[in-house]
Amino acid sequence: MFRRFRTTLPAVALSAVLALGAFGASTTQAQADSRDAARVIGGVIALYALSRALDNRNQGQQPSQHRFNPNRPQHYTPPHQPVRVAPANCYREFQTRHGYFRGYAGHCLQRTVHHGLPDACAQQFRTNHGPRVFYGSHCMAQNGWVQEVRHRH
Repeated sequence: MFRRFRTTLPAVALSAVLALGAFGASTTQAQADSRDAARVIGGVIALYALSRALDNRNQGQQPSQHRFNPNRPQHYTPPHQPVRVAPANCYREFQTRHGYFRGYAGHCLQRTVHHGLPDACAQQFRTNHGPRVFYGSHCMAQNGWVQEVRHRH
């Protein structure tokens, strides 16, 4: 109930301010003095205080379940299953007679990874350049491999 109130109250207040501002519009040139500036600043401060009061009122309901602990590693991986990263530049997608293939080029992986490629994931395809070995992405993921994340600059 209070969540709906927290979202509708600011919307109603903003609508009222915009509607009342239209009534005060005229064709004469607008002039602002120090009184008007003080009223605007006072209104902004009052709205800020109101939002802070609503936030503080809801603060005591439940403590957060996730607290930051600088002594605990933030990205924990179990020691029994190391994460292996497949380079993003080895990833290939292409159409075959049996459907769409998503995976990694074997020659590229062998040049960059050097060890631990799962033999069960290796598949051979005929290409324009002769037979090539590719490793299926789904099979690689089941064997503990993740794709390298590329950051766009």
